[in-house]
Amino acid sequence: MKKVILVMILIFSLSIFTGCNESNDLEVDDYIMLSLDLSSNGQVVQSIYFSVGSENLRNNEVEETDINQFIINLQDKVSEIRNEFLINFALIYYLSPNEEFAINKGLLFTNVSYNEQEDNVGFDMIFTSLGAWNYYHNITSSSNSGNEGGFLYQRNLSKGTFPFSASINLGDGEVVYVGERYRQRYIEATNGLNLGNIEEEYNPMLIYNYSTFYSRLHSDSDFKYDDTRGHTHHVWMVEANALTSDDTITIISYRLKTGTLYILALAFTIILGVVLYIILDFKRIKGYFKNRKQKNKK
Repeated sequence: MKKVILVMILIFSLSIFTGCNESNDLEVDDYIMLSLDLSSNGQVVQSIYFSVGSENLRNNEVEETDINQFIINLQDKVSEIRNEFLINFALIYYLSPNEEFAINKGLLFTNVSYNEQEDNVGFDMIFTSLGAWNYYHNITSSSNSGNEGGFLYQRNLSKGTFPFSASINLGDGEVVYVGERYRQRYIEATNGLNLGNIEEEYNPMLIYNYSTFYSRLHSDSDFKYDDTRGHTHHVWMVEANALTSDDTITIISYRLKTGTLYILALAFTIILGVVLYIILDFKRIKGYFKNRKQKNKK
């Protein structure tokens, strides 16, 4: 179980790879979404959301009582995921306590809840600062990251596994993808209910949604969009039955070299000063000879 918890935490450790629920913009009926949101104030929000699919269930003539019970069951299953994250983060704090980043101070958990408007079940983990995020994730430079530099800029490339493609070791040689494990949680929530052949038919879209206030970011995401806060979302999508270990995500950022810019600005100032001096001095010399010529005529 400890290995399972650790792997479930590690799937989010992708450096600055969004946690706002923007499912309406995604226009997908059945989905499981992992998201990470980075705000300009340093707050980082990780989220997990499962769509319920109430409309599809009603279209299949499922009783309303069964749908309501399914929502309750799904909340219980998602609560299990929440508790696993909570236990793992508590273990990190226990091994290296830091009052600034304590749970309920530097890290806040929302309760698992059903959002009727979005028709999904999920929760958020709110890191109040980048320091808290780094503390709980122990971020290190990835071997798949690389920096390239030009004269005026530096290019940073970060490449990692698509979160749902990370492997979970269940013990006894049994290994499953995170996406498979989460899909199974949804199916388990249907036990004892008359919801149709969910186990065979349920093929959700697995979504990784990374949003940031930094607009000058490039990626190999399936699509991008901007929300009302001005955050840019990079969205990767893979159907559950098409999930493989080769699925990756790549993010590229560019940073201007301020040192080079300062040197250029200084050089420009010096050059401009020299040019202005020459122009002004030329006018002075020209005026001197003009005055002298007029005196000679007299």
